[in-house]
Amino acid sequence: MQFKFFTCVLFFIIFCSTADGQVFNVGNTYFGKDNYIEYFAGNAPIIISVPHGGYLEPAGMPDRNCTDCSYVKDAYTQELSRLIKDKFFERTGCYPHMVYNLLHRKKLDMNRELLSATDSNASLDDYWYDYHLFIDSAKSTISKNYGKGLFVDMHGHGHTKQRIELGYLVSKTTLGLSDSLINLPLYTNFTSIRSLALSNLQSLSHVALLRGPFSMGSLLDNKGFPSVPSSSDPFPVATDDYFNGGYNTVRHGSNSSGQIDAIQFELYSSIRFDSTERKKFADSLVSILINYLDLHYFTNYSTTPCSITSIENINTIELEIYPNPATDLIYIKNASNIKSYSVLGPLGQTIESKRTFYPNEPISLTKSPSGLVYILLFDELNRAYPKKVLKR
Repeated sequence: MQFKFFTCVLFFIIFCSTADGQVFNVGNTYFGKDNYIEYFAGNAPIIISVPHGGYLEPAGMPDRNCTDCSYVKDAYTQELSRLIKDKFFERTGCYPHMVYNLLHRKKLDMNRELLSATDSNASLDDYWYDYHLFIDSAKSTISKNYGKGLFVDMHGHGHTKQRIELGYLVSKTTLGLSDSLINLPLYTNFTSIRSLALSNLQSLSHVALLRGPFSMGSLLDNKGFPSVPSSSDPFPVATDDYFNGGYNTVRHGSNSSGQIDAIQFELYSSIRFDSTERKKFADSLVSILINYLDLHYFTNYSTTPCSITSIENINTIELEIYPNPATDLIYIKNASNIKSYSVLGPLGQTIESKRTFYPNEPISLTKSPSGLVYILLFDELNRAYPKKVLKR
């Protein structure tokens, strides 16, 4: 089933009308422009993103050729993630949200900001926007129905040590510090699981969530999949290669706002390349994800894993920005339910954000360049309301 509104260029601003009524039905697959980005609509509080598992190499699409760019596909991450989706349904009767980049990484890198992702080729912008709109829509749905959830960015690495590298936006140097230091706001406020570190069922500290006995790494290690950080392997040593998270982890985690946490999974080769091992890992990871949600997010999640049957992509609050066009200050009409906001630049980068917003206060545009400025407004359930304003 194809979903056509993704011909729109500004992914966080324009919601186009369609014959489908702008509803994502659980269990259905939707595609962006030219069928290069795929979204499988779920109803569990989990999003699995597969940015580097694509195979498509359209002849008319030039290869990226940029300084420090990576072009190697994360082999079998797409196949593995599809197994995880099916196993999750088999175990729970509901689905995680799944977002796949079907293009080869040499054409488009979905774990980079726009210019690096496309090598400044504007003809590829729509596909990048499609990918992140699907994720943002899934995040909004999870926030609406569960209040919080988990974003998993699925990758593969070719490093010497055969272990899973889990990225929380915490560097290997920081992971080598003492527990007391890692628990300081200096580090807790910038981790991709910031929301979870501030509030979780067992009142665990940041460092306990990174490498304690109930951390993701320790749960994986207990199933026979060595991982770092974990209780048995708390930090990479100075000479180790280690990925601590990329653009997607930054953009879609809770480090800046919201209650959707993010973890980057870097899987070693034997998990991915062997079909038997892929099945084994998929089955184990589903058990771990359910356990992780039970331990940290929702009391008895495993007994009621699904809560919705369809996904609304349209927000219902009628919000209006004024004045528009504007110079330095704007106001929001009917903003009684709005609790926070972000001001975004033309490439989707965050220029300014505020976690506590009061309905009558102005939003400053002084740091924004002239032209179109994009505003993301968030309500008490962290649902996003995208708006745009012209700055003179």
